Amino acid sequence: MKKHHTISLILLALLLAVGFIILTHNFPFPGKTSDDFSLITGSSQTYTPEEIQDAADAVLHYFKGFSGATMTKLRYVDSFSSNETDNWAADYGADKGMVFFSDFTVGDATNTTLNPNSTYKDWQWYVIQTDAGDWSVVNQGQG
Repeated sequence: MKKHHTISLILLALLLAVGFIILTHNFPFPGKTSDDFSLITGSSQTYTPEEIQDAADAVLHYFKGFSGATMTKLRYVDSFSSNETDNWAADYGADKGMVFFSDFTVGDATNTTLNPNSTYKDWQWYVIQTDAGDWSVVNQGQG
């Protein structure tokens, strides 16, 4: 009898742990890109196409936390990038920083602070590169 009670408690604990993971990781509806998603990079005086793609990937990874949202467009804006005259990335302890703008929609079933059934345009993403070479989002939102 005691063995069955212990097994039941272990199973209950595992079930609760799985439920917590699902709730905190926005499953089963993470943010995603639309079928006609476009990444617009243009030319850059500051960064290589590979660096821009790596930073964009960091934004897209972060966006997965926007439950129920679908990104349609992501634009790199070279004129807002951190540079010698405006090194905003230094405020975050980094030498390199990029800014992206995105457009996305939010569906009717969402557990975020975004408005359901809404479209967001020019959502800003500030991304820096750490010493390890990884790009990460340090700030985001509407201007």
